[in-house]
Amino acid sequence: MLADRYDLPLSTAYAAARDAYVEGCDLALTLYPGAVEAFDRAIAADPGFALAHAGKAQVLMREGTVAAARAALAAANRRSATLDRLASAVFWGFNELL
Repeated sequence: MLADRYDLPLSTAYAAARDAYVEGCDLALTLYPGAVEAFDRAIAADPGFALAHAGKAQVLMREGTVAAARAALAAANRRSATLDRLASAVFWGFNELL
């Protein structure tokens, strides 16, 4: 299983999805532009990568694009059935915000 830069396991088997996800997280955390596009690349590499959908939702919500954020979160939720307990807790918390 692939991991992020903090050595936390990710729910993707595709290095391209992992790399784009890590880039998206870095951009989101620093508030630099391009996070949504990085998450979109992660999703294109692995459409089932729930954390990439959730990351995109978080950035869209912060930008005030609520309808798009809800759509991205819904996509994440549809794919989250296979996530471990920690990742599932993150989704639960984010769902409560929207």
